[in-house]
Amino acid sequence: MDHAYTREKTIETPWRTAAVVAAGVAAVELFILIIMGVAFGAKLMSDHAQKAVISATTAAESTTSTPTGSKTETKTAQGTKTNAAPVAHLTRNKTSVVVLNGNGTPGAAAVSADRLRRFHYIIAATGNAPRSDFQRSLVMYRKGYEGEAIRLAHDLHLKRVTPLDGMSLRDLQGGHLALIIGG
Repeated sequence: MDHAYTREKTIETPWRTAAVVAAGVAAVELFILIIMGVAFGAKLMSDHAQKAVISATTAAESTTSTPTGSKTETKTAQGTKTNAAPVAHLTRNKTSVVVLNGNGTPGAAAVSADRLRRFHYIIAATGNAPRSDFQRSLVMYRKGYEGEAIRLAHDLHLKRVTPLDGMSLRDLQGGHLALIIGG
């Protein structure tokens, strides 16, 4: 005799579906936490790097002088002398710049030189930097032209201005400043 098996309907919890959904939610949360960690870590590292550049620039400022041979000094109301910010003595159309490609991208120096010409700077030369691994662009200046370097950096929205480092006056080919294009 044949009996038909009838299955009673019971309340089932779809545990497999719940497990997959929970794993998906956990994966999304992990991804968000990693992105936040990278963002905050990058901000922290860039702050440390910026402080190091500022301290190096400040140290370099204390050893450099203006073209007349001395830093500009001002007197405060109490009579003490403080060092004022360097002032550019040359106009843009009298300031010559050597533009060097420091990121390895073909034509980067020429493009930047054209941009500088729009600001009326004199382009002394373009070429490749000694290295091609610069992460950020920077302006280097020869002794006495810090004010001009700061103005150029301001024009190009750059933060890094340093005295000549690893370059000689001969490398500047008579120019006052060197712009190294970074990545």
